[in-house]
Amino acid sequence: MIKPIFVSDERMQIIAARIAFIVLGLTQTAMLGIILYRRFVLEQSNAQVLDLRILLMVSVFGYIAARLYFGAVLPILSFKKLLIIYICLTIVLAVTLSLWLGMPALDNWQNTILPAVLGPAILVSGYGLIAWLGKKRVEKEIS
Repeated sequence: MIKPIFVSDERMQIIAARIAFIVLGLTQTAMLGIILYRRFVLEQSNAQVLDLRILLMVSVFGYIAARLYFGAVLPILSFKKLLIIYICLTIVLAVTLSLWLGMPALDNWQNTILPAVLGPAILVSGYGLIAWLGKKRVEKEIS
């Protein structure tokens, strides 16, 4: 058996995980600041900041999915709670976009109404699926 170079106990692993979490959060916040600065101060187009936006999205959602799947502290919600969250997100998104951009045109529903309904559905169902898969993985690991 190979002797480990660095000996670590649970306390050191918890400290390392907290440091990694803080650094990840700071870098994600900095990346969001860079995107907002380039988009609104330097007035670059969406195409010029698209790569950073995709990278930030993959980082944030990948982190949440990994923490959820590998049995972290994120809660596993019931179907009823997921449905309530979906309805609230849809209402908040629809009201915010209607106040900001005006009432959506029904003849162009694919670009106006569908994203406000489908976006929260993808987020909530993805969260529920990954939480369920993570729960099954942890149960399998325990038994």
